[in-house]
Amino acid sequence: MWLFLTKVCSNSIIKYKVTQCGVPKRYGEIMPLKTLEALEVSEMGMYFNPGNGSFRQAVRSDIYMDKTGLLKHTNRVLGTENKCIALSHARRFGKSQAAGMLKAYYSMGCDSGELFAPFEIAGERDFPVYLNKYNLIHLDISSFEGTYQDDIVSGIKRVLYDDIRGDVPDIMSYEKPISTILYDVYKKTGRQMVIILDEWDCVVRNYPGKPEVVHCYLQFLHDLFKSEESKEFLSLAYITGILPIKKVENESALNNFSEYTMIDSDELTPYYGFTEDEVKMLCKKYGMDFSSVKEWYNGYLINGLHMYNPNSVVCAMQRGRLASYWKNTSSFKMINRLITLNYDGLKDDVMRILSGGRARVKTTTFSNDLAEIHSKDDALTALIHLGYLGYDAEHRQAYLTNYEVATAYEAALETGAW
Repeated sequence: MWLFLTKVCSNSIIKYKVTQCGVPKRYGEIMPLKTLEALEVSEMGMYFNPGNGSFRQAVRSDIYMDKTGLLKHTNRVLGTENKCIALSHARRFGKSQAAGMLKAYYSMGCDSGELFAPFEIAGERDFPVYLNKYNLIHLDISSFEGTYQDDIVSGIKRVLYDDIRGDVPDIMSYEKPISTILYDVYKKTGRQMVIILDEWDCVVRNYPGKPEVVHCYLQFLHDLFKSEESKEFLSLAYITGILPIKKVENESALNNFSEYTMIDSDELTPYYGFTEDEVKMLCKKYGMDFSSVKEWYNGYLINGLHMYNPNSVVCAMQRGRLASYWKNTSSFKMINRLITLNYDGLKDDVMRILSGGRARVKTTTFSNDLAEIHSKDDALTALIHLGYLGYDAEHRQAYLTNYEVATAYEAALETGAW
């Protein structure tokens, strides 16, 4: 059998084979028994070939919905023209949990077979084909912003490079472009990469007055996902954000991504949020009245499916009461800023929506930038993407989704000047 053991003060996993006498072999070499005393079980890297800790934590929680069917889609697009996926949904809709699942499934830094065994994906014929077979990079871009600020690209590159060197010590110089470095890793390891970026859009959202920082960041993304080298080393890209990809003039770093949004998620819709059947099952298990739960948390109609905010539903089940749980992660200032913009018809439309009516909205003009709201349609579209309004694609209308969101508007208006 194989054990994953790592040296103390190292972030690299080394495979040891345990012989019948219990002495580990590393690539065929006998090691002294005392060596075991200086070893501990560990995950591989923090950013390069990480372990499965986040997914393990998710599946061990009291409430976990099997969303591993998403892997059937990502397995189909591995190494194809559709290998780049951009997922933008409102906060707390399961984007990061899905990233943790992808990380646990593809990363060479862990052995996740038993972890996935009880779930849907394990029944697929190609389940073991891709399981823990890829070099994987996982970065939460927002976690670098506070530390590195204007030098965020250099900070990300340095941290990632140091982490990779722990496993591939003979890679080329840090001064080389990231695409060249990752291509070198691919050539030395013989394995393609899966790259996952959480909160990819935080730089674009938070640096509107610093175009040079945004441009440098977008060039970094171009090296990861569109360079000539990436055509060789990249097998899958998965990026998550709050808003769809910003339409930036003369920038093409991300125009090869398939986008899945709060307006249109296509076949990926059921994997982000809870479906109605899943909520019914939870209500039965926890003794909650489904009709009341539906009134509080239903309302997101995406590609014909009624989707529920999973965080709010989980809180309601665990605490045994209906309340507004989403407000803890929402910005009342953002609601106020958007609904008080002085555009013709906006105030009337908002009042109509808050009274239970609907408002027609053209969603295609929004540039996917909260700093560039130029019309009533832009403001309403932004609220849809942020989860503060629902969208009926068939009739092209915005509406108030549920009672929980209504309470968020009430609180926002109480603190605002409208």
